[in-house]
Amino acid sequence: MIRFISMIVLCLSTSAQGEILFQDPTRKAIAIAFEQLSEKEVKDISPPSVSKKQYLLGLLYLNGDSEFNVERNCQKAVELLKKSWSAEISDAGHALATMYYHGVCVEKNIEKARKLANKTAKDGYILAQRMLGMAYVGKDWKELYEKDMDKGIYWLSKAGESGDRVSAGRLSYMYDKGIYVSQDKEKSFTWLKKGIFNRFEEGNIASFPVLAESYEEGDGTEIDLVKAYKYYDLSGTAGVKGKKRIATKMTQEQIDEALRQSREWQEEHNIQVGGGWIQFN
Repeated sequence: MIRFISMIVLCLSTSAQGEILFQDPTRKAIAIAFEQLSEKEVKDISPPSVSKKQYLLGLLYLNGDSEFNVERNCQKAVELLKKSWSAEISDAGHALATMYYHGVCVEKNIEKARKLANKTAKDGYILAQRMLGMAYVGKDWKELYEKDMDKGIYWLSKAGESGDRVSAGRLSYMYDKGIYVSQDKEKSFTWLKKGIFNRFEEGNIASFPVLAESYEEGDGTEIDLVKAYKYYDLSGTAGVKGKKRIATKMTQEQIDEALRQSREWQEEHNIQVGGGWIQFN
């Protein structure tokens, strides 16, 4: 009997794992979901997938949306999001955490925001993991927690490894500058690449000049002028000066190889950028 009671207590004390609907920190996935819904569909919260529908409609009421003829309604937004969260939808829990933190449609309550953020981060929700990481390193969400670099790096690493460009970028910057951590150029470069080549984006082209410069200067990695030229080329007009600068140090064969790799990457990702080159006489 004692063993049976202990098992019941254990089951009651173990938090259920939340369900994640849109595990995409870029928010593109949820935007696509809305694009595929009609006004009638988005306002229908009947079975099946009730908790998902409650979450989506709750977001619309939170801000209002003219396309779906939904006026901003805080009461309905909070009601729907709370119902979705009661069904263990982590996305809804994170939405409520941000609302309590900022005092949007609810009375500001940092303790409630903290509990929701912590639970959804443990569920594996990337945006919540970023939220905790940024809070602990003192970058954003500063009221949630006092600075704790170990915890900050832990949560930013979790988010960064899962594909969050922002978290990986923050870690890269911290290690590059030695901010609250020992300066480590190799770790900085590793996180730079993780941030650029994440599973949610087809390569963050805006950061290619930084990657090219790292290869050019051997900053956290070995000098590789072919890769440097390739990423300068993929940077479009932003990489023109870089290509001209390093071309004087390269053979024509190296430049040709860099351009071949650039074209190959563009074809693979169905993107057209770069294309310029310097021909030696």
